[in-house]
Amino acid sequence: MFKSYYCEKLEKTLHFLPDKIKFCCSCAQGPGVEIKDFSNINKEQIESEKKRIRKLLEKGIIPPECTGCVEYKEKSLKEYVQTLFCKKEQISLVKHIIVDHYKQCDCKCVYCSQEYLYKGVTQNYQLLPIIKQLYASKMIDEIELKAEFQGGGIAALKEFDALMKEFYKHSCNDYVILMNGIKYMPILEKIGCNPKSHICISLDAGCRETFFKIKGLDVFEQTIENIKKLRSNSSAHIAFQYIIVKDLNDNIDELKKFLELAKEIGGIEPISLEIDYRNTLLSQEKFVIPEHYYEMFNTAENFCSENGIWYMISPYTRSILARGSNI
Repeated sequence: MFKSYYCEKLEKTLHFLPDKIKFCCSCAQGPGVEIKDFSNINKEQIESEKKRIRKLLEKGIIPPECTGCVEYKEKSLKEYVQTLFCKKEQISLVKHIIVDHYKQCDCKCVYCSQEYLYKGVTQNYQLLPIIKQLYASKMIDEIELKAEFQGGGIAALKEFDALMKEFYKHSCNDYVILMNGIKYMPILEKIGCNPKSHICISLDAGCRETFFKIKGLDVFEQTIENIKKLRSNSSAHIAFQYIIVKDLNDNIDELKKFLELAKEIGGIEPISLEIDYRNTLLSQEKFVIPEHYYEMFNTAENFCSENGIWYMISPYTRSILARGSNI
């Protein structure tokens, strides 16, 4: 049977990690290029590797780096034929930059993937000069760019304010900022109310005791006050994330405290649930989703529906819930 695939993320994404640039949103696996000298980014190397992966997908071959991914889509026979007769190789502008090259953080979250993927790594290059180079080389789509910050705790990223100012200078208004909320950052007040854009805070708890067990820091009240202050001073979407961790917060009572807290603060959406990354993205063994996890997801969805709150689950999480396991 004829099969051919394409991947939009492959075309538009540059994901900066401590030792490589990837072409997708995954920090655990995915296609990309190893970089030895970040002071001299080789545009040809990036384009050549993207072309190689693209050709495999077009032939219906899923590259090993893409195994388990849910982002690639199937091409129709008509689209495939059009590709064959396309005389010029199209190089897409970068529309999605993921800042993930730093691993410093003031939290010690029990589920943190960095302890597995980049243990002991902090930051080995400056990203701001590279972003300026990409803009100067006309490689970035200045109309549709999404700037996403993953990595560690953004308060520990010394370049953060400078990077944000560079994106602001080029009129970027689409952001995904993943943060812990422990430190207040005034520059985030400038993020506007773009419906695609949000600041995501992984609170993971509804009370001080559980927060401390997961984060390793006794700063729950301080974090809540920072969130309230940001909510008052910014028009950006502020999202809450709840990562379900076995024997720590994997119960309905804690989840309800978390949901009620979001409701009390007000203007917190979307709300999303995820499953401990050690059991999903980082696991090499089959993890069967416990039955009570489904009850937790249903509780969150029903609560958000009843209170008019935007509820969101990532495509990857939906896929593992549908099949009942990570593999």
